[in-house]
Amino acid sequence: MFPHRDIKYRNGGFSLVEIMVGMVISLLSVLIVLQVSKDFEGQKRTTTSGSDAQTNGAIAIYTVERDARMAGYGFSIPDALGCTINRSFNGTSSVLSLAPVTITDGASGLPDTIRILSSSKGNWSIPARITTDHPATATNFFLNTTLGMAEGDLLIAYEAGKDCTLLQITGIPNGNVQIHHQNTSPWNPPGGQNIFPSGGYSKDIATLFNLGTLMDHTYSLDANSNLLFSDYNSSTNASDVQPLIPDIVQLQAQYGFDTRAGAQADARVDTWSDTMIDADGNGSTTDGSDIKRIYAVRLAIVARSALKEKANSSGTCFTTTATSANKPTWSGGAIDVSKKPDGTANADWQCYRYKTLETVIPLRNLIWRQS
Repeated sequence: MFPHRDIKYRNGGFSLVEIMVGMVISLLSVLIVLQVSKDFEGQKRTTTSGSDAQTNGAIAIYTVERDARMAGYGFSIPDALGCTINRSFNGTSSVLSLAPVTITDGASGLPDTIRILSSSKGNWSIPARITTDHPATATNFFLNTTLGMAEGDLLIAYEAGKDCTLLQITGIPNGNVQIHHQNTSPWNPPGGQNIFPSGGYSKDIATLFNLGTLMDHTYSLDANSNLLFSDYNSSTNASDVQPLIPDIVQLQAQYGFDTRAGAQADARVDTWSDTMIDADGNGSTTDGSDIKRIYAVRLAIVARSALKEKANSSGTCFTTTATSANKPTWSGGAIDVSKKPDGTANADWQCYRYKTLETVIPLRNLIWRQS
């Protein structure tokens, strides 16, 4: 027999104090994780929003730049630049200035509007000289060549000292170097009413150049900070306007002029201006010789983050643009983002992040004509 021993078993587990200490540590850990997650999410949102603004701005400036580089393509008679084009569609008359680029300056720092004109003719077409006087009521032109012309093409008739005229080819007879512009086209009113000069066009002086169809694109901003694209359709004489890119809050543009006189003029920009100026010094700011001295366009686009930054306890968005002195800038000066594109106040403008993109666009079709 073994001697009897009292064996005491100790109960396992944690004391109340240990449990309370564990709970406190757990709660502190949860609070720390939540705070880190909150800060990380805020940084991620800020980074993502900044990246979205950068992407939107880059696409916007590329889109406008691509069109602007084609400005003036097909305007094969340099002296015709700036002429007033008389036109009529289904009996409704209108005028158009033959300017490759037109900038409408926004009042008081509001966004500008850019209009770009060019020909969409894909194959080569040379200017044609008129070989027989063309009365205002005539429905055909006798020419020295119809090379590159096709039925349905839009032509512009030009003669120095007279308004230009837009017409459409309705036929090219075989065996004759001529084109018809009869009123079977909505662009050709009966007998040339309202569009041709009263004295018509003179042989061996007037010329025609072929647009094919007119490419007429306009870029602007709407009240919701969308970049709008207006595409003109010459078959309907109407424009289709659609939003292209969101969160674009500013569009600023300037003409680049060569204002040097005589032999000093060398198709290099020496003056930037928001509006047309008297670049040639002849006392007028609207003639074609000033348009021919525009060799570049300077462009700035400001894109905004899609999400607002969270304000602090006092309601201030101190993490972004804190003061008016920190507004976006470009080579043309300060850019006002405290207003919406339609001019109404934007009280939350400091709660966003902004990306400013700037470029200089050479108007190569004007430069090459000076070579």
